[in-house]
Amino acid sequence: MEAEAKLQPQAAETKTEPSQYKILVIEDEPEVRESYVDMFEFLGFNIDTAENGMEGLGKLKKQPYQIVFTDLNMPVMDGLQTLRLIKKNYPDIEVIVITGFATIENAIKAMKQGAFDYITKPVSFEHVRIVLNRCIQTINAKKENKKLRDLNEELSKLNDMKNKFITITNHELRTPIAVLKGYFDLLEMDLEDQVSDSVKEYMNIIKSTIGEMADMVENMHDLSILSHYTGHLNKKRVRVNNLVLHVYKKMKKLYVLRKIQLMYRIDDNDPIVVIDPHKMEKALTELVQNALKYTKEGGKVLIRSKLDKNKNQVFISVIDTGIGIPHDKIHYIFEPFYEVQNELHHFTSKTEFMGGGIGVGLPMVKEIVEAHNGEINVESSPGKGSIFTIIIAAES
Repeated sequence: MEAEAKLQPQAAETKTEPSQYKILVIEDEPEVRESYVDMFEFLGFNIDTAENGMEGLGKLKKQPYQIVFTDLNMPVMDGLQTLRLIKKNYPDIEVIVITGFATIENAIKAMKQGAFDYITKPVSFEHVRIVLNRCIQTINAKKENKKLRDLNEELSKLNDMKNKFITITNHELRTPIAVLKGYFDLLEMDLEDQVSDSVKEYMNIIKSTIGEMADMVENMHDLSILSHYTGHLNKKRVRVNNLVLHVYKKMKKLYVLRKIQLMYRIDDNDPIVVIDPHKMEKALTELVQNALKYTKEGGKVLIRSKLDKNKNQVFISVIDTGIGIPHDKIHYIFEPFYEVQNELHHFTSKTEFMGGGIGVGLPMVKEIVEAHNGEINVESSPGKGSIFTIIIAAES
């Protein structure tokens, strides 16, 4: 019973019931074979036996086994040949060979041919238990790896379907919206001053809504080509301070409407970077607009450029006093279509507080920055604001 007391906690290491695993013991000597059966049954395993390799292979054809113990020195078919056929026909089965001290060389050959491990005669109960536990851990790890591979394959398929959906939807929406916008512009020109002020107001609302729809479709288009951004970069030498000032001036009016203070702080060194100015401006504008949407009235937002001469890098940060991002949500915010707030409370707006979108802005920023071999960093605390920083190489 002392042996049992030692074994029980060790068996728990496998974290699975031994009865879930079926072991086939191939051994030509009846007494030795029975001793193995007693040993494995004591440990709680489901055991079957065969007198030689030929009989063992026959049993493998009829039912599944996870582990095979086989002696190397047997009549009819020796252990090495049995091992080779098992690994050829049933590669997922783990094989543990049993050998005498005088034939360790054969055990090493068996390891090279796919055996999991070997044990020597006279068989040590403790050694068998240790090898068996390691074998089960390996089997479990392979199962988990297969599950992960299958899950990854399924996710890959879903991602392909998502990309196809985005591409097709974008294609199908762009044309009717372009037609709608074009004919509305013609209608507006024809009517010109012939309508009342109230009708003008209605038309302005319609025009604004069409514009929002066009922007949304354009964002979907951007998302559909995110992975191709690198090949579409039109790089030029750009002064970072000019980029910051341009985005500041473009966004200032929206901030005034929301009664949020927008500021900028530019680096005295006036760093130069080699970038696609249109796309990088789009990325920075998205960050500034994102800060606008998630900062309350009376808050502050700072656009800052800074050169790190030691690392030869430029840091362009958008710092806000907004609502911040929960720590467990930060790693999701660059995923397409993700929105931090509850989707049941979703409403679309470019400027209003907590106004959402279709969730492609931040993923677009990430892809643009990474296409420039840069990185985007996020620091945030709920209720204290966020800092989004674009890091790109300075011109050397």
